[in-house]
Amino acid sequence: MTVRCKVCNTSRITDKEHKKTDEKWECQICGNLLDIDGYVKTL
Repeated sequence: MTVRCKVCNTSRITDKEHKKTDEKWECQICGNLLDIDGYVKTL
């Protein structure tokens, strides 16, 4: 499964079986903290 950053459209490959709703990742291109669906997470 591929998830795209909604800010800069960078893709990230994720494992569908380990998809957690609270998982966050940092985009290596734009530096935003994103949720599992690619939307920007705010603190």
